[in-house]
Amino acid sequence: MIPSKIEAHLRQKHQGFEHHVHRAAMTAQDLAAREHVSGHRVAKPVVVKLDGNLALAVVAASERLDLAVLEEATGLRAELVSEQEFAPLFEPCERGAEPPLALFGVPIFVDARLEQERTLLMPAGSHQDAVVLDTRQWMTCEKAQPVANLGVVAH
Repeated sequence: MIPSKIEAHLRQKHQGFEHHVHRAAMTAQDLAAREHVSGHRVAKPVVVKLDGNLALAVVAASERLDLAVLEEATGLRAELVSEQEFAPLFEPCERGAEPPLALFGVPIFVDARLEQERTLLMPAGSHQDAVVLDTRQWMTCEKAQPVANLGVVAH
């Protein structure tokens, strides 16, 4: 079930969003498999620190985040953050199922290649829930800032 805080935000900002329920998906690639879509259409949020402040970097599920590109784009030192360090900010989300939404009060950076997708599938606060959002509307409503080459092919 989508946490009520997230569902309220989606209903207010993303009219027409699609809610999908599936078997538990622990990773973004699992989510792509459960939903039978390419990993290129799944938005994978990665929690980072930029000079000590939390932020979200969003790349395709089929890719990994390039911290050096994020540092170059922002001019700030970027590092990954452990789940236990960031989990309180994203309550009531299950760990690893945080959606990239502005309601959490952190800046959102997104791989510019994701702008080419008409819609994006992303986690919705639990490992069994996902939402499909119009990409342009999501970027506008959530103030997602595009960054060229933020994601690199995972090996």
